[in-house]
Amino acid sequence: MKKRDLFWLKRVLIILFVGLIFVWISLHNITQFNQSYIQEEKHEMEVFKKQIEWVATPLLRKSDIKTLEKYALDFWDDKEFAFKIFDSNKNLLVSSDNEISTEQYLQKQYEINIDGKPYYIEVDLSQESVMNAIVKAQNKIMILFGLGILCLILGLIQIFYSVRKSFNTLEDSVIQIARGDFDVSIELPKNGLLNELSLAIMRMTNRLKNQITRLTQLEEYRKDFVSNMSHEIKTPITAINSAVELIEGNGETTDIQKECFDIIKSQTYSINRLVGDILTLSEIDLEKTNEHKNFKVFNLNSAINQAISVQPKAIVFSNSENIDVIGNEELVITMISNLLSNAIKYSGSDKIEVNLTNDKNIIIEVKDYGVGIPAEHLPRIFERFYRVDKTRSRQSGGTGLGLAIVKHIAELHNWKIEVESKVGVGTSFRIII
Repeated sequence: MKKRDLFWLKRVLIILFVGLIFVWISLHNITQFNQSYIQEEKHEMEVFKKQIEWVATPLLRKSDIKTLEKYALDFWDDKEFAFKIFDSNKNLLVSSDNEISTEQYLQKQYEINIDGKPYYIEVDLSQESVMNAIVKAQNKIMILFGLGILCLILGLIQIFYSVRKSFNTLEDSVIQIARGDFDVSIELPKNGLLNELSLAIMRMTNRLKNQITRLTQLEEYRKDFVSNMSHEIKTPITAINSAVELIEGNGETTDIQKECFDIIKSQTYSINRLVGDILTLSEIDLEKTNEHKNFKVFNLNSAINQAISVQPKAIVFSNSENIDVIGNEELVITMISNLLSNAIKYSGSDKIEVNLTNDKNIIIEVKDYGVGIPAEHLPRIFERFYRVDKTRSRQSGGTGLGLAIVKHIAELHNWKIEVESKVGVGTSFRIII
């Protein structure tokens, strides 16, 4: 069951629960009504007793029983009420109904005193007539109440299914949009509530489509610009290097000229590296925007060995097991190579280690025992073109993009990167997979 269906079902159940409470309250009120009705009838019995007493007193005083019987027969032809009069010895003198069943009547007996002689008046109320009246009233109330509840339930069911159908249609369209199909047609439901929502989604989809088209075009422009710029820069640099090598090959250069040529070659090499790093960052940024990344399964141990093999210094590599991961192998090799190059160039350490462990997480650690990085620089070392020691970085041919590339490659793979460093002790970079 979908969450939305569960949402509506909960609301219907809540309404039904409230309806049941209302039913209970209604039944309770009906019971109270029944009791009040019976009390009212008993009060009316008191009124009838007084009327009978007012008529019977003078007749009993005269001992005119015949007139009293005639009164009972003529004036008390009532199916709901009946009365009896008894003498002091509880002998029946007068009865308005000689076929009274005491099981079907409410009875109440009153004592009256006439000239010091006690008499008893018994007023009987028919339970059957009272209950019939109550039941008829209750039946009418319950029928009306039942019809009201039925209409409410049918109305809720109709609303539920109509809104559910519109929601399902809209949901299917939104799922297609989320998958990247911005050309999907969104039906406008007749339901006014969802009509506005559908229009809003249509407007949002059109805006997203236009923005994505613009971003795609801008990305293509940027890619072409970086590629063209790199090509245009590398072409004159290659020409400069060729010219310098040609002049040096003649063997007629002075020491000053040779020193100038060395500077030219060093700077052109730095420019070449800078262009290469910019292109690498551009490729990483482009890969981040690609929904379907070019990731494959590769052996991490082999990638680390490839990164170590191109370094000019011996590296100690320790690993406990062969580990396969999913990612871009070429970029991962670049990431490890940059960490190793930084350790070799800037740490001044005689020993550099690479440790590969697999405990709760896979961790690649590049560790040196060199000069370390001051604490105030640690928050910024992954920024582009940031240098801890600007003079030493330029002398060693650094571009200031090495650690920025490392961070971007780690983020591309959704990996974490941590660094710990202490001046005079060394630095440890950890890639957490």
